[in-house]
Amino acid sequence: MNKIDFLNELYYYLGSLPKAEKEEIIADFREHFREGEAAGKTEEQICRELGTPFECAKQYVGDAIEKKEIAPDGKKKHSKTFWAVALAWNIFQAIVAIPITMSLFLAVAVMIVAFCFIVPAVASTAFLVFAISSTVAVICLAIITLLWAVMEIKFCVDRINK
Repeated sequence: MNKIDFLNELYYYLGSLPKAEKEEIIADFREHFREGEAAGKTEEQICRELGTPFECAKQYVGDAIEKKEIAPDGKKKHSKTFWAVALAWNIFQAIVAIPITMSLFLAVAVMIVAFCFIVPAVASTAFLVFAISSTVAVICLAIITLLWAVMEIKFCVDRINK
């Protein structure tokens, strides 16, 4: 992180303070950078010594900083309500997707049985290879769908519990 990024992020996290107070704090940190650069340190070294902008701002703002919509890593935070809705949506998708995938699997299985064993005259080696590969593809799709649903649901539950 460089000086400009550090000061911009610090200014953001100081958002609840009056503008004059924020400017005074930023001026103090600019002075830290000037002194560090005069001592031969790089901007990155000075940033590491100061800590993260989030930690620095927390000294001035206290626990009010936790209510910010942006996490210290710069990514947007979502509320528990957002994750609860995402969880409901993922459960709905799983309820819809898994039966559809399983019905495709059953359709391919019926096709194999019907054409390979009931009507052997129609069955050829090429058709048998096609039927088996279709079955394997549908089985893989069913497994991927199930794993996807479980992972998405677990991710949403983890976010709700955070």
